Amino acid sequence: MADTRVVDPTEAEEPEDEIGLEELVDRSGITARTIRYYQSEGVLPRPRKDGREARYNAAHLERLELIGDLQARGLKLEAIKELVGRRSVSEWLGIDEVLRASWSDDASATMTLADVHELLGRHPRRLVGELVDAGLLVRTDDGTFSAPSGGLLDLTIRMLDAGVSIDIGTRAAELLRRRMTKAAEDLVKLFEAETGRSFAGKGSPEEIADALTVLRPIALDGARLILAQELERSLRTLAGRKSKR
Repeated sequence: MADTRVVDPTEAEEPEDEIGLEELVDRSGITARTIRYYQSEGVLPRPRKDGREARYNAAHLERLELIGDLQARGLKLEAIKELVGRRSVSEWLGIDEVLRASWSDDASATMTLADVHELLGRHPRRLVGELVDAGLLVRTDDGTFSAPSGGLLDLTIRMLDAGVSIDIGTRAAELLRRRMTKAAEDLVKLFEAETGRSFAGKGSPEEIADALTVLRPIALDGARLILAQELERSLRTLAGRKSKR
């Protein structure tokens, strides 16, 4: 990642450490046309002039790396200009890391066929094919298997142990994902709308990061609790209908 300090390239180094445009292009991998465009847009300070020759320094390279990093994170050039104009983007990068952090503690896994058989335990070996068909396992070219979500694979095996087929487990997961995707999007919109009012204090980067850090375990526990409550309610309703027959 680029250095989050925003250095003024016009002040960073002595003339003997300077480079020309051609070397800047070679070292940065960015075309001369794009470099000039960044200069015209004000996101990259203009070089020092030595007669008709433009002279750049290492801070120009750092700025170009930072611009590329921010663009890769989805920022447009106008937003980047505003950030570097403040002379520091470390706060934004910090909150960006929090926003991109994983909330599920899930990870992919690689295993051999013997590992998969051991995981299945007493269940029929033919279920390996069903796990592949369900997308819970992926066969790789070297004969091993990759589990895109180790957590979902573990949950599926636990459901098998409880007598629930892979097909029903997969359909249940898809149903939950559809419903919870909408719920998650609505929650994010709510938190975003209330940031600086009734969420995350005054809305500073530090307060947002702290609020999300605290919210993470609460959200996971809340999702489990509310789902359990709603399943309990629905099952009681089902039991009530059955008893009236």
